[in-house]
Amino acid sequence: MPVLIRIAFRNLLEHRSKTLIIGTLLALGVIILIIGNAFMDTAERGVKESFTDNFTGDVFIAGKATNGTVSLFGVQAAGGQETTPILPYYDRIIEKLSSMPQVQDKASQITGFGLATIANSDEQTFALLFGIEPGEYRRIFDQARIVEGHFLEPGEEGIVITKGALERVNKQLKQELKVGDKIMLTGMGSMGFKIRSVPIVGLVEYKNGSEASDFITYVDVNTARILQGLTLGNDADTPVTDSQKALLAQNSEDEMFGGGEVVEASSTAPARPAEPVAAAPAAPVAQSVADTGAWQFILVKLKHPSQAPKVAAELNQWFATEGIDAQAGGWKMAAGPFSQSIDVVRIIFDIAIIIVSVVAIIIMTNTLVISVIERTGEIGTMRALGAQRGFVRKMFLVETLTIAVVFGAIGTVLGVGIIGILNLAHIEAGNAFLQILFAGKVLHASASLGSIVSSLVLVIVVAILAHIYPVSLALKIEPVRAMQTE
Repeated sequence: MPVLIRIAFRNLLEHRSKTLIIGTLLALGVIILIIGNAFMDTAERGVKESFTDNFTGDVFIAGKATNGTVSLFGVQAAGGQETTPILPYYDRIIEKLSSMPQVQDKASQITGFGLATIANSDEQTFALLFGIEPGEYRRIFDQARIVEGHFLEPGEEGIVITKGALERVNKQLKQELKVGDKIMLTGMGSMGFKIRSVPIVGLVEYKNGSEASDFITYVDVNTARILQGLTLGNDADTPVTDSQKALLAQNSEDEMFGGGEVVEASSTAPARPAEPVAAAPAAPVAQSVADTGAWQFILVKLKHPSQAPKVAAELNQWFATEGIDAQAGGWKMAAGPFSQSIDVVRIIFDIAIIIVSVVAIIIMTNTLVISVIERTGEIGTMRALGAQRGFVRKMFLVETLTIAVVFGAIGTVLGVGIIGILNLAHIEAGNAFLQILFAGKVLHASASLGSIVSSLVLVIVVAILAHIYPVSLALKIEPVRAMQTE
């Protein structure tokens, strides 16, 4: 092997131009792969963190749609937007989640769509409404910073809007809305159009926001239910009078309704004297009644987010066993179209890499073929001196691997350096697509060790594939004929 290495280095130095052409192609390939993968990984990681921290949690539970896929933003179907299904057996699912040791906390939600406007205005704008119970929701999603006003309180009616969404609403309504102003929401449910006027109680912004942040507004869950024509819940204290407490304290149906024979009013039978009712102690009354209204989603926060696939699989198996028409998935299922945009960009990048790899293989193969032709006499002489086919094959392989490793390392250093320079430049995203790619409003990419290793491996594979045909040509050279051409 040392002899092969010495011969390989000597040949590479003697054919510097060919070595530089092949090496430059390999180095450029590594640079493109490292920078591209850094953008893709940063985008996916940023979108994931934004959604899991702010909107989706680690596990997403929803009902099943007859047509289309369910996400936190509704049902995406081929024929358009479908009605989001109500989550069946909500109480049983909550009980199941409470018994799972992996679950840290959970919150329920309704997603609604409607039009927003103000009184005495002909302008309207689209509104994406997250109907929530503020107490449980804020336990999981606490990344929203209050800019003005306050977040919804339990039992409070109102709307909380993100800073980006308010700017969009003001621009489309041609108004300057602020905290305290009322906004009219129009929704369409199974019972027709519903209109609610609610105050803007707070303005929030996210440290790690995303494209979705500029569309989301939060409303109390009962407002969301009314706009969609869903079953209302009761999450407020219900006053109970002393007489009602005494009635509820009765121990039997006879005591509550008399229990005697039913007689007609004209009966001459003597009336039985009423017996005094014993004053039983009143049963304790709960401080608040649990919300029994309709919900569409449950968002689950896990103690260890890496267990999300396992927990989702366990829940899906339990749904199937119990005959519950529900489904569980990870953050990508919940993010729906927003996560799909990352997948589309990744696919486009992979296709581009395949095309570039094919072109690189063709160019490198042609370059190596020319190199083999130029070295015909050398190869023939080596064969005449007793070099076997295996020796020639190994010699070319060592040369190719040497070029791939050396220039691959150079490409790695340059790729990582370029990423560092781009980060220092603080490049801002000028549109929604770049915000997805940058995972925020400012570029901050990072190359992972996995992407660097995979880039080097891919380049080495490309180099090996490119050298196969030239080696086959070299092995076909007859020693005598090769020496005659020298």
